[in-house]
Amino acid sequence: MTISDISRAAVLRAIEEFDRLGRDAFLREYRFRQSRMYFLSQGNKLYDSKAIIGVAHGFSGGDRSTLTAAQFSGGEATVARTLRDLGFEVQVSATPPSSIYLNNGSAEGFAFWWVNNKQTYAHEIGGNYLWSPTARSDGGRNEFYENMKRLRSGDVVFAFAGGEIRAIGICSAPAILAPKPGEFGTAGDAWGNEGWRVPVEFTRLSIPLRPKDHMDVLAPTLPEKYSPIRPDGNGNQGAYLAAVPVEMAEALISLLGPRWAEVDQSAAAESGKQIEAVEASEEQVEQELRNRTDLNETEKLQLVKSRRGQGVYRQNLEGFEKACRVTGVTDRRHLRASHIKPWRASTTFEKLDGNNGLLLSPHIDHLFDQGFISFANSGTLLISSTADVDTLILWGIEPESNYGPFRPEQYPYLAFHREFVFKS
Repeated sequence: MTISDISRAAVLRAIEEFDRLGRDAFLREYRFRQSRMYFLSQGNKLYDSKAIIGVAHGFSGGDRSTLTAAQFSGGEATVARTLRDLGFEVQVSATPPSSIYLNNGSAEGFAFWWVNNKQTYAHEIGGNYLWSPTARSDGGRNEFYENMKRLRSGDVVFAFAGGEIRAIGICSAPAILAPKPGEFGTAGDAWGNEGWRVPVEFTRLSIPLRPKDHMDVLAPTLPEKYSPIRPDGNGNQGAYLAAVPVEMAEALISLLGPRWAEVDQSAAAESGKQIEAVEASEEQVEQELRNRTDLNETEKLQLVKSRRGQGVYRQNLEGFEKACRVTGVTDRRHLRASHIKPWRASTTFEKLDGNNGLLLSPHIDHLFDQGFISFANSGTLLISSTADVDTLILWGIEPESNYGPFRPEQYPYLAFHREFVFKS
Protein backbone atom coordinates (compact mmCIF):
# COMPACT_ATOMS: atom_id res chain seq x y z
CA MET A 1 0.00 0.00 0.00
CA THR A 2 1.19 3.53 -0.75
CA ILE A 3 0.19 6.74 1.00
CA SER A 4 -1.97 7.61 -2.00
CA ASP A 5 -4.30 4.78 -0.91
CA ILE A 6 -5.04 6.37 2.47
CA SER A 7 -8.69 7.37 2.85
CA ARG A 8 -10.13 10.64 4.07
CA ALA A 9 -11.74 8.79 6.98
CA ALA A 10 -8.34 7.48 8.07
CA VAL A 11 -6.91 11.01 8.05
CA LEU A 12 -9.84 12.25 10.14
CA ARG A 13 -9.16 9.48 12.67
CA ALA A 14 -5.51 10.55 12.82
CA ILE A 15 -6.64 14.13 13.46
CA GLU A 16 -8.86 12.90 16.31
CA GLU A 17 -5.89 11.03 17.77
CA PHE A 18 -3.79 14.19 17.48
CA ASP A 19 -6.43 16.20 19.33
CA ARG A 20 -6.86 13.52 22.00
CA LEU A 21 -3.17 13.24 22.83
CA GLY A 22 -2.08 16.79 22.14
CA ARG A 23 0.62 17.75 19.67
CA ASP A 24 3.74 16.97 21.70
CA ALA A 25 2.48 13.61 22.94
CA PHE A 26 1.21 12.65 19.47
CA LEU A 27 4.58 13.30 17.84
CA ARG A 28 6.41 11.57 20.66
CA GLU A 29 4.09 8.53 20.57
CA TYR A 30 4.49 8.00 16.82
CA ARG A 31 8.10 9.24 16.61
CA PHE A 32 7.68 12.07 14.16
CA ARG A 33 9.38 15.43 14.17
CA GLN A 34 7.56 18.74 13.96
CA SER A 35 6.69 19.89 10.44
CA ARG A 36 8.59 22.94 9.26
CA MET A 37 6.73 23.83 6.09
CA TYR A 38 3.58 21.79 5.33
CA PHE A 39 0.61 21.72 7.70
CA LEU A 40 -2.85 20.23 7.38
CA SER A 41 -5.37 22.96 8.21
CA GLN A 42 -8.60 21.75 9.77
CA GLY A 43 -11.09 23.59 11.97
CA ASN A 44 -8.79 26.59 12.52
CA LYS A 45 -6.02 24.31 13.75
CA LEU A 46 -2.77 23.22 12.14
CA TYR A 47 -1.51 19.63 12.15
CA ASP A 48 1.92 18.24 11.26
CA SER A 49 1.18 16.85 7.80
CA LYS A 50 3.70 14.01 7.58
CA ALA A 51 2.86 12.70 11.05
CA ILE A 52 -0.86 12.75 10.24
CA ILE A 53 -0.31 10.72 7.05
CA GLY A 54 1.94 8.21 8.82
CA VAL A 55 -0.62 7.59 11.57
CA ALA A 56 -3.53 7.57 9.09
CA HIS A 57 -1.88 4.64 7.33
CA GLY A 58 -2.45 2.59 10.46
CA PHE A 59 -6.16 3.53 10.44
CA SER A 60 -6.69 2.41 6.86
CA GLY A 61 -7.93 -1.11 7.63
CA GLY A 62 -6.60 -4.61 7.18
CA ASP A 63 -3.22 -5.40 8.66
CA ARG A 64 -1.81 -1.98 7.86
CA SER A 65 0.32 -0.37 10.52
CA THR A 66 1.48 3.14 11.25
CA LEU A 67 4.32 4.24 9.00
CA THR A 68 7.52 5.54 10.51
CA ALA A 69 9.02 8.82 9.36
CA ALA A 70 11.82 6.92 7.59
CA GLN A 71 9.40 4.83 5.49
CA PHE A 72 8.15 7.69 3.30
CA SER A 73 9.12 11.20 2.31
CA GLY A 74 7.24 14.40 3.08
CA GLY A 75 6.81 17.52 1.01
CA GLU A 76 4.78 18.87 -1.85
CA ALA A 77 4.89 15.88 -4.19
CA THR A 78 3.89 13.27 -1.58
CA VAL A 79 2.15 14.24 1.65
CA ALA A 80 0.81 17.63 0.53
CA ARG A 81 -0.57 16.22 -2.73
CA THR A 82 -2.20 13.26 -0.98
CA LEU A 83 -3.96 15.49 1.53
CA ARG A 84 -5.16 17.90 -1.14
CA ASP A 85 -6.47 15.01 -3.26
CA LEU A 86 -8.53 13.96 -0.23
CA GLY A 87 -10.07 17.41 0.01
CA PHE A 88 -7.98 18.78 2.86
CA GLU A 89 -6.39 22.21 2.96
CA VAL A 90 -2.61 22.26 3.22
CA GLN A 91 -0.92 25.40 4.48
CA VAL A 92 2.62 26.18 3.42
CA SER A 93 4.29 28.14 6.19
CA ALA A 94 5.13 31.79 5.50
CA THR A 95 5.67 32.64 9.16
CA PRO A 96 8.24 31.55 11.75
CA PRO A 97 7.78 27.91 12.84
CA SER A 98 7.13 28.96 16.43
CA SER A 99 4.24 31.14 15.29
CA ILE A 100 2.59 28.12 13.69
CA TYR A 101 3.13 25.85 16.68
CA LEU A 102 1.84 28.51 19.05
CA ASN A 103 -0.96 29.71 16.77
CA ASN A 104 0.11 33.32 17.33
CA GLY A 105 1.20 34.26 13.82
CA SER A 106 -0.79 36.86 11.90
CA ALA A 107 -1.55 36.73 8.18
CA GLU A 108 0.85 39.66 7.76
CA GLY A 109 3.76 37.57 9.04
CA PHE A 110 4.29 38.96 12.55
CA ALA A 111 3.37 37.25 15.82
CA PHE A 112 1.56 38.31 19.00
CA TRP A 113 3.01 38.02 22.52
CA TRP A 114 2.09 38.98 26.09
CA VAL A 115 4.62 39.94 28.76
CA ASN A 116 3.94 39.99 32.50
CA ASN A 117 6.44 42.66 33.59
CA LYS A 118 5.54 42.69 37.30
CA GLN A 119 8.20 44.54 39.33
CA THR A 120 10.40 45.19 36.27
CA TYR A 121 7.71 47.09 34.32
CA ALA A 122 9.12 50.59 34.76
CA HIS A 123 12.65 49.54 33.78
CA GLU A 124 11.68 47.45 30.74
CA ILE A 125 9.02 49.72 29.26
CA GLY A 126 11.07 52.83 30.04
CA GLY A 127 14.18 51.27 28.57
CA ASN A 128 12.43 49.72 25.54
CA TYR A 129 13.56 46.16 26.14
CA LEU A 130 12.58 42.80 27.63
CA TRP A 131 14.96 40.69 29.70
CA SER A 132 14.66 37.17 31.08
CA PRO A 133 17.00 34.46 32.38
CA THR A 134 17.93 31.72 29.93
CA ALA A 135 16.62 28.98 32.26
CA ARG A 136 14.95 28.35 35.60
CA SER A 137 16.96 28.84 38.78
CA ASP A 138 17.52 25.06 38.90
CA GLY A 139 18.81 25.07 35.32
CA GLY A 140 15.64 23.59 33.83
CA ARG A 141 13.96 24.69 30.63
CA ASN A 142 11.31 27.42 30.91
CA GLU A 143 8.90 27.85 27.99
CA PHE A 144 8.33 31.52 28.80
CA TYR A 145 12.07 32.17 28.59
CA GLU A 146 12.39 30.08 25.43
CA ASN A 147 9.86 32.43 23.81
CA MET A 148 12.40 35.25 24.07
CA LYS A 149 14.40 33.56 21.30
CA ARG A 150 11.26 33.31 19.16
CA LEU A 151 10.59 37.05 19.03
CA ARG A 152 11.24 38.56 15.62
CA SER A 153 11.33 42.06 14.21
CA GLY A 154 7.79 43.41 13.84
CA ASP A 155 6.21 41.13 16.47
CA VAL A 156 3.62 42.75 18.77
CA VAL A 157 3.97 42.58 22.58
CA PHE A 158 1.12 43.37 24.99
CA ALA A 159 2.69 44.59 28.28
CA PHE A 160 0.71 43.63 31.39
CA ALA A 161 1.41 44.98 34.89
CA GLY A 162 -0.75 45.74 37.92
CA GLY A 163 -3.72 43.94 36.40
CA GLU A 164 -3.71 46.11 33.26
CA ILE A 165 -2.33 46.14 29.73
CA ARG A 166 -0.44 49.41 30.03
CA ALA A 167 1.72 49.45 26.93
CA ILE A 168 2.13 47.80 23.53
CA GLY A 169 5.54 47.17 22.01
CA ILE A 170 6.96 46.32 18.60
CA CYS A 171 10.03 44.08 18.56
CA SER A 172 12.86 45.70 16.62
CA ALA A 173 15.52 42.93 16.63
CA PRO A 174 16.09 39.31 17.78
CA ALA A 175 17.32 38.35 21.24
CA ILE A 176 20.89 38.77 22.39
CA LEU A 177 22.71 37.26 25.37
CA ALA A 178 23.17 40.06 27.90
CA PRO A 179 23.77 40.56 31.63
CA LYS A 180 20.84 41.18 33.97
CA PRO A 181 20.11 44.92 33.89
CA GLY A 182 21.67 46.66 36.85
CA GLU A 183 18.55 48.78 37.32
CA PHE A 184 16.63 45.65 38.35
CA GLY A 185 18.30 45.89 41.74
CA THR A 186 17.09 43.10 44.02
CA ALA A 187 14.33 42.05 41.62
CA GLY A 188 14.96 38.48 40.51
CA ASP A 189 17.81 37.76 42.92
CA ALA A 190 17.41 34.05 42.15
CA TRP A 191 18.02 34.60 38.43
CA GLY A 192 21.35 33.98 36.78
CA ASN A 193 23.34 37.03 35.68
CA GLU A 194 23.19 36.21 31.94
CA GLY A 195 19.92 36.16 30.07
CA TRP A 196 18.00 37.03 26.92
CA ARG A 197 17.49 40.71 26.09
CA VAL A 198 15.17 41.80 23.27
CA PRO A 199 14.84 45.41 22.03
CA VAL A 200 11.15 46.42 21.91
CA GLU A 201 9.79 49.88 21.11
CA PHE A 202 6.97 50.42 23.62
CA THR A 203 4.07 52.84 23.43
CA ARG A 204 2.30 53.56 26.70
CA LEU A 205 -1.48 53.49 26.22
CA SER A 206 -3.42 56.66 26.97
CA ILE A 207 -5.89 54.52 28.92
CA PRO A 208 -4.84 51.03 30.12
CA LEU A 209 -7.02 48.01 29.38
CA ARG A 210 -8.12 45.87 32.35
CA PRO A 211 -8.60 42.29 31.03
CA LYS A 212 -10.44 41.27 34.21
CA ASP A 213 -13.37 43.46 33.08
CA HIS A 214 -13.67 41.58 29.78
CA MET A 215 -13.14 37.90 30.59
CA ASP A 216 -16.49 36.99 29.05
CA VAL A 217 -14.80 37.85 25.74
CA LEU A 218 -11.21 36.85 26.50
CA ALA A 219 -11.59 33.61 28.51
CA PRO A 220 -12.67 31.49 25.50
CA THR A 221 -9.60 32.66 23.56
CA LEU A 222 -6.94 31.83 26.16
CA PRO A 223 -4.34 29.24 25.11
CA GLU A 224 -4.83 25.82 26.70
CA LYS A 225 -1.19 25.73 27.79
CA TYR A 226 1.20 28.48 28.90
CA SER A 227 -1.51 31.11 29.17
CA PRO A 228 -0.33 34.53 30.46
CA ILE A 229 -3.50 35.01 32.54
CA ARG A 230 -6.06 32.79 34.23
CA PRO A 231 -9.75 32.59 33.25
CA ASP A 232 -10.54 35.00 36.11
CA GLY A 233 -8.31 37.66 34.55
CA ASN A 234 -5.50 37.49 37.10
CA GLY A 235 -1.93 37.02 35.93
CA ASN A 236 -0.61 33.49 35.66
CA GLN A 237 2.05 32.94 38.33
CA GLY A 238 5.43 32.22 36.76
CA ALA A 239 4.45 33.36 33.27
CA TYR A 240 6.76 35.91 31.65
CA LEU A 241 6.59 36.04 27.84
CA ALA A 242 3.64 34.04 26.49
CA ALA A 243 2.26 33.46 23.01
CA VAL A 244 -1.06 35.17 22.27
CA PRO A 245 -3.24 33.13 19.87
CA VAL A 246 -4.53 35.14 16.92
CA GLU A 247 -8.12 34.87 18.18
CA MET A 248 -7.09 36.32 21.53
CA ALA A 249 -5.05 39.08 19.87
CA GLU A 250 -8.01 40.04 17.69
CA ALA A 251 -10.21 40.24 20.80
CA LEU A 252 -7.68 42.45 22.57
CA ILE A 253 -7.34 44.75 19.56
CA SER A 254 -11.13 45.05 19.36
CA LEU A 255 -11.31 45.92 23.07
CA LEU A 256 -8.57 48.51 22.68
CA GLY A 257 -10.52 50.21 19.91
CA PRO A 258 -8.95 53.60 18.98
CA ARG A 259 -6.07 52.97 21.38
CA TRP A 260 -4.67 50.38 18.97
CA ALA A 261 -4.00 53.20 16.49
CA GLU A 262 -1.68 54.83 19.04
CA VAL A 263 0.94 52.17 18.27
CA ASP A 264 3.29 52.91 15.35
CA GLN A 265 4.06 49.60 13.62
CA SER A 266 5.54 50.99 10.41
CA ALA A 267 9.18 51.41 11.42
CA ALA A 268 9.70 47.77 12.45
CA ALA A 269 8.41 46.59 9.07
CA GLU A 270 11.21 48.36 7.16
CA SER A 271 14.06 45.98 6.39
CA GLY A 272 16.62 48.78 6.67
CA LYS A 273 15.45 49.57 10.19
CA GLN A 274 15.60 45.91 11.14
CA ILE A 275 19.19 45.58 9.95
CA GLU A 276 20.14 48.72 11.87
CA ALA A 277 18.48 47.33 15.01
CA VAL A 278 20.38 44.03 14.74
CA GLU A 279 23.63 45.93 14.24
CA ALA A 280 22.89 48.05 17.31
CA SER A 281 22.20 44.90 19.35
CA GLU A 282 25.51 43.38 18.33
CA GLU A 283 27.32 46.61 19.17
CA GLN A 284 25.78 46.37 22.63
CA VAL A 285 27.02 42.79 23.05
CA GLU A 286 30.49 43.85 21.91
CA GLN A 287 30.60 46.75 24.36
CA GLU A 288 29.54 44.51 27.22
CA LEU A 289 32.31 42.08 26.26
CA ARG A 290 34.87 44.89 26.41
CA ASN A 291 33.60 45.85 29.88
CA ARG A 292 33.89 42.36 31.37
CA THR A 293 36.40 41.98 34.19
CA ASP A 294 36.60 38.17 34.08
CA LEU A 295 38.38 38.18 30.70
CA ASN A 296 41.85 39.43 29.84
CA GLU A 297 42.45 41.74 26.88
CA THR A 298 43.55 38.90 24.58
CA GLU A 299 40.37 36.93 25.28
CA LYS A 300 38.23 40.00 24.68
CA LEU A 301 39.97 40.68 21.36
CA GLN A 302 39.42 37.10 20.20
CA LEU A 303 35.70 37.32 20.99
CA VAL A 304 35.30 40.70 19.29
CA LYS A 305 37.14 39.48 16.17
CA SER A 306 34.90 36.41 16.02
CA ARG A 307 31.90 38.70 15.39
CA ARG A 308 33.38 39.45 11.96
CA GLY A 309 34.54 35.90 11.34
CA GLN A 310 38.19 36.66 12.08
CA GLY A 311 40.98 35.53 14.37
CA VAL A 312 40.90 32.35 16.43
CA TYR A 313 37.28 31.66 15.51
CA ARG A 314 38.09 31.49 11.80
CA GLN A 315 41.12 29.30 12.46
CA ASN A 316 38.96 26.91 14.49
CA LEU A 317 36.31 26.87 11.76
CA GLU A 318 38.77 26.22 8.95
CA GLY A 319 39.88 23.13 10.81
CA PHE A 320 36.47 21.62 9.91
CA GLU A 321 35.12 23.44 6.85
CA LYS A 322 37.22 23.76 3.70
CA ALA A 323 34.83 25.27 1.13
CA CYS A 324 31.48 26.96 0.68
CA ARG A 325 28.82 24.32 1.18
CA VAL A 326 26.71 25.60 -1.72
CA THR A 327 29.06 27.09 -4.33
CA GLY A 328 32.08 24.88 -3.71
CA VAL A 329 34.45 27.88 -3.67
CA THR A 330 37.67 27.00 -1.81
CA ASP A 331 39.68 30.24 -2.09
CA ARG A 332 39.52 31.54 1.47
CA ARG A 333 39.84 35.14 0.22
CA HIS A 334 36.32 34.86 -1.15
CA LEU A 335 34.71 33.11 1.79
CA ARG A 336 33.12 34.43 4.96
CA ALA A 337 33.27 32.65 8.29
CA SER A 338 29.61 32.69 9.31
CA HIS A 339 28.27 31.67 12.72
CA ILE A 340 25.45 29.12 12.52
CA LYS A 341 23.99 30.18 15.86
CA PRO A 342 24.26 33.97 15.62
CA TRP A 343 27.19 35.59 17.39
CA ARG A 344 24.86 37.88 19.36
CA ALA A 345 23.05 34.85 20.84
CA SER A 346 26.12 32.67 21.45
CA THR A 347 27.90 32.06 24.73
CA THR A 348 31.58 32.89 25.13
CA PHE A 349 32.49 29.32 24.19
CA GLU A 350 30.09 29.21 21.25
CA LYS A 351 31.46 32.45 19.80
CA LEU A 352 34.84 30.75 19.26
CA ASP A 353 33.72 27.16 18.61
CA GLY A 354 34.65 26.12 15.09
CA ASN A 355 31.67 23.75 15.05
CA ASN A 356 29.42 26.81 15.22
CA GLY A 357 30.26 28.00 11.74
CA LEU A 358 30.30 27.59 7.99
CA LEU A 359 32.53 28.97 5.26
CA LEU A 360 30.17 30.62 2.79
CA SER A 361 30.38 32.69 -0.37
CA PRO A 362 29.16 36.25 0.33
CA HIS A 363 25.74 35.86 -1.30
CA ILE A 364 25.16 32.52 0.44
CA ASP A 365 26.25 34.05 3.73
CA HIS A 366 23.62 36.79 3.22
CA LEU A 367 20.86 34.23 2.61
CA PHE A 368 21.91 32.13 5.60
CA ASP A 369 22.37 35.06 7.98
CA GLN A 370 18.96 36.53 7.08
CA GLY A 371 17.19 33.17 7.42
CA PHE A 372 16.30 32.72 3.75
CA ILE A 373 18.08 29.35 3.73
CA SER A 374 19.11 26.76 6.29
CA PHE A 375 20.30 23.14 6.31
CA ALA A 376 19.01 19.82 7.59
CA ASN A 377 21.56 17.73 9.48
CA SER A 378 21.78 15.52 6.40
CA GLY A 379 22.99 18.46 4.32
CA THR A 380 19.71 19.08 2.49
CA LEU A 381 19.27 22.76 1.70
CA LEU A 382 16.13 24.32 3.14
CA ILE A 383 14.73 27.36 1.36
CA SER A 384 12.37 29.82 3.02
CA SER A 385 8.98 30.41 1.47
CA THR A 386 9.79 34.13 1.83
CA ALA A 387 12.90 33.90 -0.37
CA ASP A 388 12.81 35.44 -3.85
CA VAL A 389 12.81 32.45 -6.21
CA ASP A 390 14.06 34.43 -9.22
CA THR A 391 17.11 35.56 -7.26
CA LEU A 392 17.85 32.01 -6.15
CA ILE A 393 17.61 30.73 -9.72
CA LEU A 394 19.94 33.47 -10.97
CA TRP A 395 22.40 32.45 -8.25
CA GLY A 396 22.13 28.79 -9.29
CA ILE A 397 20.56 27.60 -6.05
CA GLU A 398 18.34 24.53 -6.28
CA PRO A 399 15.71 23.74 -3.60
CA GLU A 400 16.29 20.54 -1.61
CA SER A 401 19.78 20.02 -3.05
CA ASN A 402 22.09 18.13 -0.74
CA TYR A 403 25.54 19.42 0.15
CA GLY A 404 26.81 16.61 2.33
CA PRO A 405 26.04 15.64 5.93
CA PHE A 406 27.12 17.71 8.89
CA ARG A 407 29.01 16.41 11.89
CA PRO A 408 27.10 15.66 15.13
CA GLU A 409 28.95 18.51 16.87
CA GLN A 410 27.21 20.92 14.48
CA TYR A 411 23.69 19.58 15.06
CA PRO A 412 22.80 21.77 18.09
CA TYR A 413 23.85 24.92 16.24
CA LEU A 414 21.90 23.93 13.13
CA ALA A 415 18.84 23.18 15.28
CA PHE A 416 19.03 26.69 16.73
CA HIS A 417 19.31 28.22 13.25
CA ARG A 418 16.35 26.24 11.90
CA GLU A 419 14.10 27.15 14.84
CA PHE A 420 15.09 30.72 15.62
CA VAL A 421 16.65 32.17 12.43
CA PHE A 422 15.21 30.31 9.43
CA LYS A 423 12.09 31.93 8.00
CA SER A 424 10.37 28.71 6.96
